[in-house]
Amino acid sequence: MVHLSQLILGDTGCVSYVILCRKNKVAVIVDPFQGFEERVEEELNALGNPHVKYVMDTHTHADRRSSSSFFVDKYSTGGVVKSEKSKYMGEKRATKNGDVLTVGGADIKVLYTPGHTYDHNCYLIDQDYLLVGDCLFIGDVGRIDLGGNPREKSDLLFDSLRKLEKMSPDLKVCPNHVGAAHAISSEETFSSIGKEIKTNEAMQIKDKDEFFTYMTEGWPPKPDDWEQIIQDNLNG
Repeated sequence: MVHLSQLILGDTGCVSYVILCRKNKVAVIVDPFQGFEERVEEELNALGNPHVKYVMDTHTHADRRSSSSFFVDKYSTGGVVKSEKSKYMGEKRATKNGDVLTVGGADIKVLYTPGHTYDHNCYLIDQDYLLVGDCLFIGDVGRIDLGGNPREKSDLLFDSLRKLEKMSPDLKVCPNHVGAAHAISSEETFSSIGKEIKTNEAMQIKDKDEFFTYMTEGWPPKPDDWEQIIQDNLNG
């Protein structure tokens, strides 16, 4: 019943998603970015121009400017679906952990998974797909050094990973970044919870102090203008 389109945005390594309930022709746009609005529109057209019910962000991005507000205005969705912890100043539909959004015959469950940011959500779609944002990558996790208290964020991310590892090993993991552009060694664009438990070093660390060491050593340079990008995304 549910179709998931993974949109890899040029050579950026960034990913947007379109979720479609085939039966009811209702869609959701997740994590769209400026400069790639046409790519999302092309996908909606290819899917038969369904009714867009929600525009959702997994978190406040620090490497690309969001175009969620553009799609909210275009499709009159009543605000960007975001965590209640977000400091977003635009029109927002705030979520709490465990909330369920109905999309036609499909359900999207909100999992609050802070760490990479304080306002991070993952989205579980009908027990089939898990949109993990930057909480989890293929073979790695999202960085914690883009604002906030590093130790606090490391501990939050550690706990969020414990939440994810309790989920079905067959659950399909759908990350927000793929490939070399984000220092991700795998060329795969999907994974599973079971595979990440077996192969992802970050998930295998079970001590918070050891995890903090992992999270604060050997990371690539921060994105250009990351502080301004965050502020622009919060401004809406």
